[in-house]
Amino acid sequence: MPKKKDFFIFLLKFIFSFSIIAYLLIKIVPINDILKVLKGANVLWLLLSFSLHSLGLLISAYRWQILIQAQGDRVPLGFLAKSYLVGTFFNNFLPTRFGGDIVRIWDGSRYSRSILKSSAIVLVERFTGIIVLLLFAFVASLSRLEMAKKIPIIWVSLLVGLLGLLFVLSFFMPFAKRILGKIPDKGYLKKIKAKVFEFRDVVLVYKEKKREFLKALFWAFLLQVNVILHYFLVGKALHLNISFIDYFIFIPIILIILIIPVTISGLGLREGIYIEIFKFYLIPAALAFSFPLIADVAFGLIIGIIGGIIYVSRRK
Repeated sequence: MPKKKDFFIFLLKFIFSFSIIAYLLIKIVPINDILKVLKGANVLWLLLSFSLHSLGLLISAYRWQILIQAQGDRVPLGFLAKSYLVGTFFNNFLPTRFGGDIVRIWDGSRYSRSILKSSAIVLVERFTGIIVLLLFAFVASLSRLEMAKKIPIIWVSLLVGLLGLLFVLSFFMPFAKRILGKIPDKGYLKKIKAKVFEFRDVVLVYKEKKREFLKALFWAFLLQVNVILHYFLVGKALHLNISFIDYFIFIPIILIILIIPVTISGLGLREGIYIEIFKFYLIPAALAFSFPLIADVAFGLIIGIIGGIIYVSRRK
């Protein structure tokens, strides 16, 4: 039954994703207009943008390694980089941008000997990235209030992101421990309760390892700057007249929204958001649609293919 339920949910998300894409292509963005935009793209800017993925991969793997070492484990940087590539392969067809984290959790457990411990580490790693994204969007929005006022989704997303962050943080507060302690120690509840406490303890290790956590946060900062620079260069390739600072507003907002698992890898939802946001700059729908098509879908497929090759080769 669980397998049938999972397949049904996946099918719904698949249908939803392609329904949005079909609607956009039929009603909003003619395919011929998209092809014209793609033909006019500057290849040199695209190559420079794509090259930033290598830097981002190394930063991501190193940040992950810092958090793993704080837990007393040792994992080769090369192994973590390969795991990220394999995760990107699975991200191309799993719900949300974080679907590939399942692969990374499994890989990490090969060294930590614990799925739960590995899950906690990956959660904290992702958490550092979300904190930086929210900070970027908030600070940049204050410098461009006229833009934020005309695009309500910016403040709505920031509010939802902040509430989500506070909700997760509250789980690790002392009062949450007291509430969890009231759960009866009977049957499966006892086992679940023990696992929840174990998970909290792993995460709370970083409360004592402040230096390592701050280092991970610093590298998360550099990573997100690299990510935004990547999108900025894609914008340059498509001749978009958008200031660099504005990318610090809408890119974090879009990345946060794409965490919501309603489509396959954000397909459809992402394109629709770009079309709405780019209306502020009077950018045609074809350009808005083409932007993520290159920056996320095309580049993601290329990196995913590399990850797929690594995944197949290590299964032999």
